[in-house]
Amino acid sequence: MKILKIAFKNINSLRGEHKIDFTKEPFLQNSLFAITGPTGSGKTTILDVISLALFNQVPRLGKMSTTEVLKKGAILTRNQSDAFAEITYQCKDGIFASKWEISTNRNGNLRDYHMEIANVTGNTLLDLKKSDVPTKNEELIGLNYDQFIKSVVLAQGEFAKFLQVPKKERGALLEKITGTEIYRRIGQEVFLKHKERAKEIDAKRAKIETYKEQLLEEAVFAEKQQEAEKLATEKKQLQQELERLAKELDLKNKLQKEENELKQTMQQLESFALQKEKFDTEKGEALKRHQEVQLFGEELNQWQSLQNKLKDKKQEISVASEVLQQAKKQRETLTVRFKETFQLAVTPDNFLEKVTAYKNRIRTLITERSTIAATYKTTKTHIETLAKPLKLTASVSNLTAFQEELEIQERENSAAYQKLKQQFDLANQSVEDLQNKLQQKLRLIRQAEKAHRDLENQKSKLQEQQNELKKLQTQSADLPDKLSKLKSEIELKEAQLEAKQNKLEVEQLQKQLEDFRRDLKPDEACPLCGALHHPFAAHLPLEENGLKKAVSLLEQELKILNKSFTEHQTALKQFTQQSSDLQQRIQVGTAHVKTVQSEFTTQFKTVLKEIEENDFTVLENMLEKQEQDLAAAKKLQDTRSLYANLKAQTQELQTLIDSGIEKKKAITGLFKGENFEQEIGEAETSWNSNEQNTAQQNQFLKAAEETSETLKIENEKISSDLLSKLKPKGYDAIEAAIAIRLNATQAQAWAHENQELENQLLRLKTLRNKLVEEIKTLTDAADEIPLEELQEQQKIKAAALTENEKLAGEITRTILNQKQYLKWISDLKTQIDKELKDSEHWLILKDLIGDSKGDKFNDFAQDLTLAQLLQLANKRLTHLTDRYRIDQPTDDEDDSLVAIDEHMGGQRRSIKTLSGGETFILSLALALALSDLASRNIEINSLFIDEGFGTLDPETLDQTLDTLEVLQAESSKMIGVISHVDSLKERIATQIQLTQNGQGYSSLKVV
Repeated sequence: MKILKIAFKNINSLRGEHKIDFTKEPFLQNSLFAITGPTGSGKTTILDVISLALFNQVPRLGKMSTTEVLKKGAILTRNQSDAFAEITYQCKDGIFASKWEISTNRNGNLRDYHMEIANVTGNTLLDLKKSDVPTKNEELIGLNYDQFIKSVVLAQGEFAKFLQVPKKERGALLEKITGTEIYRRIGQEVFLKHKERAKEIDAKRAKIETYKEQLLEEAVFAEKQQEAEKLATEKKQLQQELERLAKELDLKNKLQKEENELKQTMQQLESFALQKEKFDTEKGEALKRHQEVQLFGEELNQWQSLQNKLKDKKQEISVASEVLQQAKKQRETLTVRFKETFQLAVTPDNFLEKVTAYKNRIRTLITERSTIAATYKTTKTHIETLAKPLKLTASVSNLTAFQEELEIQERENSAAYQKLKQQFDLANQSVEDLQNKLQQKLRLIRQAEKAHRDLENQKSKLQEQQNELKKLQTQSADLPDKLSKLKSEIELKEAQLEAKQNKLEVEQLQKQLEDFRRDLKPDEACPLCGALHHPFAAHLPLEENGLKKAVSLLEQELKILNKSFTEHQTALKQFTQQSSDLQQRIQVGTAHVKTVQSEFTTQFKTVLKEIEENDFTVLENMLEKQEQDLAAAKKLQDTRSLYANLKAQTQELQTLIDSGIEKKKAITGLFKGENFEQEIGEAETSWNSNEQNTAQQNQFLKAAEETSETLKIENEKISSDLLSKLKPKGYDAIEAAIAIRLNATQAQAWAHENQELENQLLRLKTLRNKLVEEIKTLTDAADEIPLEELQEQQKIKAAALTENEKLAGEITRTILNQKQYLKWISDLKTQIDKELKDSEHWLILKDLIGDSKGDKFNDFAQDLTLAQLLQLANKRLTHLTDRYRIDQPTDDEDDSLVAIDEHMGGQRRSIKTLSGGETFILSLALALALSDLASRNIEINSLFIDEGFGTLDPETLDQTLDTLEVLQAESSKMIGVISHVDSLKERIATQIQLTQNGQGYSSLKVV
């Protein structure tokens, strides 16, 4: 993982937007760089930006949210409305940009923060919720938040602490720094897993005991089995007897059913016989005559159809004749309309020719008039647009009044322009040149005015500083005298206190036993015997000579005097420093004012000559007035050409009006209606429709008359043939035969009814004969016992069977429960044996590494991790110093890590005995070792080392920087060192410099 770019806005004291690009100079040639600046300038803020953009967390504050930002007053710069932190990094999956941002709404309330990741290589935004962004960064980088801030951002305080703490605390710190908490969790999980398996086995054993309590004794179980066999034999006998009774009852029931059915059949047979006799009387003769005539049904239907067709044709001839008469009247009406409205005399022969010529003529006139109207409208709109700046009161629609007002305004405009022409000599120079010269002069005067105002402000500021200096000098004038007086008082009080303390000490040495008894206090150890209970110290009279009180009072007075002396001394120092700073600023300001005054006089020499008579405001007002007059002259020049254009346009508009009037007269002479196209279209459509209808009706009339004659001939032939067939049957007219015919539905219904009655009679006679035979057979086979007695026997046997089954069910459940309990016990014993065998390894693991707190395996793992970490640290330490190596303490040594001093013959020393610089060197070696440890699985190409260099002497600092340069060269890492040490700033050329501006904000610069 390598950091390529950092960008942020309004984070902590760094107001505004800032960018650091590590892919460009000066970072390309120097991958070792320093982040420098005074305390509180925001050096660590750059590291906050990195962790915030990746994980929404800051090492000093934890996980961030809108509530945290408000509560802690952090991240968002004071008085700013939005902020963001963005980091671009490279990993094995490509280049990605992760961004965190927050802003306020229109009411000034903070919105919730937002996070996103973009794939820079593919120029796409990953589809993630903001809460998923830290997890995605962790996946891409290969480090979680805790690992990242211990592998990429090395906070020295953690490792200095790690060197000196006892073994137990060191194990906890090692867990935190290396992220090896997994070993503690493994030990706990092993303990819990073994405990869980043991609990499951104990639960199974408890179940076995529960099942055993439910088992019957063997003798009782055998007795239950014999009883079950006896009940089974009885059940079989009862079932056989019930089956026999059921057969007898079924036979009796069937015989009774057959006898009832025979009775119903005889009743139905008699009923249907009466219905057949009634049908023959009422409908039989009519149905017979219908069926006789129906032999000629097709010819009769054909004759009836011909009669209907002849009637329809007669009706069609009548309707067509009437329509033709109406069409004739409609033609006469339309002829009158064309003559009156369109001035045309038309007939069916000349209608098309006359109407076509008439329409072409009228349409030509309408088109010409429309063209004139459109041109009129366009010209009128154009004139109105041109005349809009002139603000004329007359409308273009009233053309005469408009032209008169235009003429008057043109004369007034010409008079005004002549006056300005003489004022500015416009005959010899253009308005544009005069305007440009005037604007240049105005710009110069305004620049001079601004420069003069700035100069006066600087002079005023300089005067304020001089006044402030005088005030400081006045305030600090009596401080030296006060300090001298306080010093004398302090010396006097110290002498008095020393004398009192000496006297008190002498008296303390002279104390007798009673004095010590008097000083004894409950629950405090006796200085002689150490006892906490003092029974002989009670009820002693108190004695006090006032020495202790006097010493205490002098100590309080001396404390107050010292505090006052320190405050006055600090105030004098501050006043001196402030006076020095002010004098320096006044000196710089005075020189700057002189320079600015000289530059002002030189730059605005020409302007100052005019200012001698007029101040800046008067001169500006005079020039602005001239500028307004020139603008008016320019406007008048432009308006003169506008008047000429408007005159030409109004003349053209008058010509269009005259032409339109002529076209309207021509149209009115030929057409007397209102809407030509609508009325000519309606009239033409009505004429054509009427003519078409007349032709169609003539065709319909001719066709109907011809068809009617054909049908009459066919009717005469069919009537003659049909009568010759009907007369032998006793019918003199065709109408008589048709009259006795039934309609098809009625004839079909009667025939169906007759057939149905005959079928029912046949079915019932057949069923009657069959039932008589079956009843005879059943009577011969049936028992002589009555039906009621058989039913009573069946009821008794069924009750006995139910009781038998109830007893058998209870005994069977008891036997099955006994077998089930035995099976469950056997299965549980098998499971316990298998689980004991399967969980044997958990017992072994629990004995080796498991306990409830996870200490057993964690201590073992931390010893291995510590040994590996110390091996890597000593390798790094050889580049930093040849004097020390780090080792684990032995059992008889202090719990803190041990430094082996090679310059002292390999002497083992507690880390606590080392100086601050030596401790920093060893802790830096540990920090680099941890980075090496983390980078074995994840490639880390960016490293930031926080404060700690201030404790090093110049030689050790140089050696440390040499080591970092070698580390950077060997690994191609980008290494950033955070410090305010001046010599470190001089040694490292590439720097990110942070400076404070005195208002609580800082600025950033890359050099």
